[in-house]
Amino acid sequence: MTTYDSALAAEKEGKYHDALRLYQSILISANDTSRDADHQEKIKNDIQRVIDLMYGPKGSEETVCVWKNAPLLSKKTPPPLQFRASCQMGNKIYVHGGCDFCENDVVPSSSDVWQYDIDDRKWTKVPTGGSNPGPRTGHTMFHWKGDLYLWGGMQEKKNICRMFFSKLYRLKLSAGKQGNKHNASYMWEIVKVRSQEPNGREEHSGVLYKGKYYIHGGNNPHIEGSALKDTWVLNLSNWKWSPLKDGPITRHCHGMWAANNKLYVLGGRTSIDIDGGPTFTFRDSALINPAIEEFVSFDLESKVWKQEECVGNVRPHPLSEFPVLPLYDNDGDEEPSSILIWGGYAEPKEGEDYKAKYGDEEAEFKLCYRKRLLRFDVQTNVWKSIVPTSSILPKALAIMATVKRGNGVRHVLIGEGYGFDPDTNDRELSEKARAEWQNLLEQGRALGASLPDHDPIDDLPQGGCKPQYSHKLYDVQITESFGGRGNNQNSGWSWDLYNLPDEKMPQLVSMLAPCSSTLHHMIDFSIDDFVQPRCASIKKDDEKNLFGARVLIHGLQGRKDLNGMVGRCGRWLKSERYEVFLSLYECGKKCGSLSVKVENLQIADPVKEENCLDFVTRNPHIPKAFPGICFILARPLADKRPLLEYFTDPAITSTTTSHPDKKVMTYFDTYRGPLSSRAHAVIRTMMDPSQNVNEPLICCNLIPQSFFGPNPNSKAAAMNVYANFVRDLKERDSVRVVSFEASLSEINDDMVEEKCGGLLKIDVQLDGVRPNVRRELLVNPAVTMRALHDQVLCPTMGWKSNFHYYVFRKTYDDPEKLKDSCWIGARQSTALDSMFMPLYVGGCVANDKQISIGQLFASEDTDIVTLQYIHDLGDWYSHQIKISKYDGQSLKDSTVACLVRGEGLRVPEDSGGLMSYCEIMRKITGRMAIEIDEDSHTKAFVDPSSEHWWRYFNAEVRNKHNMQSGLGNPLQFDLDSARNDLDTAIRRPTQKSGREVQNLNSIDNKTGLTREQDKKVTASLPKNATKMCAVCGVTVALRKCSGCQSIAYCSREHQLQHWKEHKAECKVIQRGRK
Repeated sequence: MTTYDSALAAEKEGKYHDALRLYQSILISANDTSRDADHQEKIKNDIQRVIDLMYGPKGSEETVCVWKNAPLLSKKTPPPLQFRASCQMGNKIYVHGGCDFCENDVVPSSSDVWQYDIDDRKWTKVPTGGSNPGPRTGHTMFHWKGDLYLWGGMQEKKNICRMFFSKLYRLKLSAGKQGNKHNASYMWEIVKVRSQEPNGREEHSGVLYKGKYYIHGGNNPHIEGSALKDTWVLNLSNWKWSPLKDGPITRHCHGMWAANNKLYVLGGRTSIDIDGGPTFTFRDSALINPAIEEFVSFDLESKVWKQEECVGNVRPHPLSEFPVLPLYDNDGDEEPSSILIWGGYAEPKEGEDYKAKYGDEEAEFKLCYRKRLLRFDVQTNVWKSIVPTSSILPKALAIMATVKRGNGVRHVLIGEGYGFDPDTNDRELSEKARAEWQNLLEQGRALGASLPDHDPIDDLPQGGCKPQYSHKLYDVQITESFGGRGNNQNSGWSWDLYNLPDEKMPQLVSMLAPCSSTLHHMIDFSIDDFVQPRCASIKKDDEKNLFGARVLIHGLQGRKDLNGMVGRCGRWLKSERYEVFLSLYECGKKCGSLSVKVENLQIADPVKEENCLDFVTRNPHIPKAFPGICFILARPLADKRPLLEYFTDPAITSTTTSHPDKKVMTYFDTYRGPLSSRAHAVIRTMMDPSQNVNEPLICCNLIPQSFFGPNPNSKAAAMNVYANFVRDLKERDSVRVVSFEASLSEINDDMVEEKCGGLLKIDVQLDGVRPNVRRELLVNPAVTMRALHDQVLCPTMGWKSNFHYYVFRKTYDDPEKLKDSCWIGARQSTALDSMFMPLYVGGCVANDKQISIGQLFASEDTDIVTLQYIHDLGDWYSHQIKISKYDGQSLKDSTVACLVRGEGLRVPEDSGGLMSYCEIMRKITGRMAIEIDEDSHTKAFVDPSSEHWWRYFNAEVRNKHNMQSGLGNPLQFDLDSARNDLDTAIRRPTQKSGREVQNLNSIDNKTGLTREQDKKVTASLPKNATKMCAVCGVTVALRKCSGCQSIAYCSREHQLQHWKEHKAECKVIQRGRK
């Protein structure tokens, strides 16, 4: 049996480690014997196939990571310095020293030690005394037996002499603080070693391994050659340094780790041309030290350096200034099972074919800063790129630490560091930085480097701008398993989801009833069609009353086939006829209209509930629901007004106004909700008459007339119709809204308390889908409707807050009462889907900031009040909320909101509504074919062993805004996780409406970067004491102290609990006001 046959047999038996080893030996042999390229390519494909079997196909759980902001809860942070020493000890991270490299200042400026508590998410400055090592940069730090040790680094004295240190310092944390209680400090001391020390240096690497500390490489200009390649070991049992064999190449700013009795050294910067490539210019060498990829190991037993082969297609590529984090299978293990590296720095090379070399990652390598997270298997030498599910910014010199693990997921902390975003960074280099670059330029010329005559700063990758430092930290989730799929391939949550039984499959359900929230799924009727029409007869030029009304056609002589048909009345035409629209399913899906004389029309009778089924079942193969409506909106880029305010601006339909701003932003979104009778006629008017609705989607272009100047343009016709409709609707609805708000304002706190008691029970259920998606909560009656949506319903139902528009209304079984029920929502909103509000909700809504859930409950003389809650007007996720008084015992920490129970899968947002969601679920459970080739539109049934399944799952599920919560099945509802989300949400400030559009990811198509400033994270500590409860920190349902008005509480119980602490302050404030 040949080696290749043995490899195939091992692969078939699921012995992937053996198969990989055998294939790799064949490939090495083929390289040595110069076998033909086709043979080598075949073996490489075999190797990659086995790697996919071991580590999962592209896009699978093992190949992705989830980044979640871990907002700081401390106001103090370490100074923004680079080239610091850092070390993790338990749940603490320590950093020391550093220089402000972002200002091109290489002089160390800090001698402080800072501690970050991973659990508390707070930075604190560690008080120190004794033999302080002083400010330094480029040093390393490790912990041993409860103490911190620091070695190496550089310090500059009076900007003249740079000193490189070889003394070992110890910070005695284990001994506790020394001194009096008001000025106690941890003490630094110099460790006396019993042998010759290595030469001092900076930018070296160090690793603690089996009771010994190893260092390698570094930089010291006082030594010939500057960059170093020596290796030393410090035995911590006797404090003796010993030299080991020099490495094959000088390097600094590299990474090092230890495993399998080897030291692994990767990347860094060197002055040697490794691959014999072209001479490096100033731009791609940063004068003298290009980044390298060279990956070597030093065997601690044989004392031999060896080149390490990278198995598979993924390589680290040239890299420097990156952090290294070993991962262990079990606590206390000496040997790591895998290694993580993230970010780093490497200069782009002029004239390089990025597409050919880097493939899909070409944009990544055109920047000097990196954002790749790589994981290395120490058993197989396989590198895997762990791709984030959302865009992140590149950084170098970040810190990494292990946080926790469980349920098959590892949590890693990544943050700090410096980087550069060419799309958003416009900070120019300071004069000091430019002077330093000129100094480096002169040094480069003195060394004989070939440099351009012009100022080279503008040729740098950052284009003469300085990088930025970030204090942001992220909780990064990766899978605990790595390379261990083995024979048990068809297991895990992805296969559980794929094998979802029929009884758990989401299915669309609709109810044919006038007040049904799902009627529009079945037929294009409106609630208006079930009630008595606004007028009893047809009159000439009565468009104001007749527009949208159902009219019966009769008495036609030329088109007798149309007699008896019912359509919707449109505009009054110049020909003194009414425009009439037949239902799309009754006119062959033609979008055109008829023009009918007044005498051939009469008001149609209201639709009866018992007749709904007849309409739906007539010609059952023809869909009766109105198609989805795609709005394509163009407006000036600088216009940030709420969309309804934009539509009501007379300037957009004026022929006398032209817009001077030529920069235009185009937005598009699709509406899949119900239509009012008037909106029906408006959409039919806006549609292109020649459009044939063969697809379940129609398009309406909303282009302002002001874009075309004084000459009327047919392209603006749809916008003119819609804008006039919105203005008229706003005028009509404002009277009803004012009346509704006035009636609720009469319900005071005493009335609410009498009707509601301390807590309300609310039962929330998503309409139109089975099995049930349901949550049961207890809520404080004082919670406003905005806080209910943003801080209670969004985290518990799994929606993303402050992103889509939302509304509430009371519901009734009587169509007349339901038709007149007033909607409650955000008055000012820039959410894109708010442009659909006029289609069913209306022209204006009651202010959700001024209305509480308790007022709504107290406004009805019933034990149960039912609300309809819509999240995302485009996809139209409708919920039924039943509110009742809670008479049970209060649960712990339920003063504002508490999630009692829940059931049902979570629904990905922006998936096209419930009908599309059900289709997505059929595809990922193998009940429908998935498109596997966009060009040929080839479809196939695929499962989680296929890259195509994961590509579809990630695109349609995991990449949705509300699905990026973590690894595992994002569709699965987890009660504990939802409770944690709720607990976090009620302790952050209620987000302001009118800024929703700012939450859209701003992605640069060239670089693939998401601007970090667009991803705002709010810590749980509002600055205003009246914006949070003084006891528990919640930010909803607050009441100010009646005495001083300077502090707030979420409940009477918390006010009494805090009174002893607040009493004196309250009286002082009151006396000061007299």
